[in-house]
Amino acid sequence: MEEVEIPSFFVCPISLQLMKDPVTVPTGITYDRESIEKWLFSAKNGTCPVTKQAISGCDLTPNHTLRRLIQSWCTLNAAHGIERIPTPKPPISKSQVAKLLREAKSPDMRNKCLKRLRSIATENATNRCCMEAAGAADFLATLVKKNLGELCITR
Repeated sequence: MEEVEIPSFFVCPISLQLMKDPVTVPTGITYDRESIEKWLFSAKNGTCPVTKQAISGCDLTPNHTLRRLIQSWCTLNAAHGIERIPTPKPPISKSQVAKLLREAKSPDMRNKCLKRLRSIATENATNRCCMEAAGAADFLATLVKKNLGELCITR
């Protein structure tokens, strides 16, 4: 089987691999989501790897056009053993987290909402960053403090 050359604009500048979920940072550079999240969150870097300009980890914009071009290129090159990349699941939005936090204030909905928040947090670093921006950490700390206070009163 002959080797197929991947177009350079389909390659992540960090991993040097075909991008599966391209996202653009505020500096205008596009990376694969997994690679830039690892760069920003695991390595605690706050700069764009290419331009060295400061960026926020939550400012990742999905590059749908590039993803569709990559998917089309994969389909066209399927005969060469290239597998089509699946459409990624979008990360949670701040408004979705805020809605869950509002619903979690109701004792009837609390367990369901807390389980959903835990599930969202385990998916990826972008979701955790979004949860933090929406005030989830403060909400959870207040909830724990309230429950500890109630425990102390009942003893």
